[in-house]
Amino acid sequence: MTSFRVEVLTENDWPRLRGIRLSALRDDPLAFLATYENEAAYTEQRWRQEFSRGEWNVMLASGRDVGLVGATKEPDVPPYECHLEFLWIAPGSRRAGVATLLLRTVLDGLRDSGVRTVWLWILNGNDPAMHLYQQFGFQSTNERQPLPDDPARTEEHMRLRLS
Repeated sequence: MTSFRVEVLTENDWPRLRGIRLSALRDDPLAFLATYENEAAYTEQRWRQEFSRGEWNVMLASGRDVGLVGATKEPDVPPYECHLEFLWIAPGSRRAGVATLLLRTVLDGLRDSGVRTVWLWILNGNDPAMHLYQQFGFQSTNERQPLPDDPARTEEHMRLRLS
């Protein structure tokens, strides 16, 4: 039987965040706006800066990193709002409830900390992620934007009210 737990990384865990994100970008290059080449070139200082934007939550299964999601805050966003970003589940752990458990844990923690609204952008065509977010109650804001490096692709803005 596999044991699962969610861990919040600290700034000193930057090599772990780097490893997970680079694995995600290598495994699923079209699932993210970031690229493997750009993030592989980040310095230690740049990786440490990721922690100033918010929390990075890792799902562990029997001690192995199998999922990641960031709960970040932009400078102009009220303290009771945040963004989810870079949700990734390792290929061998998909379709096993890992993403649901990770999201439930993170959203419960955000609610408990006073966050009332969670935002995210999802790439159009990412139907499995869209289905997952809709199960949690995320709703489209009907705001879409083209990707800066590929205007033929778009992303959609979604919102979840926690309170």
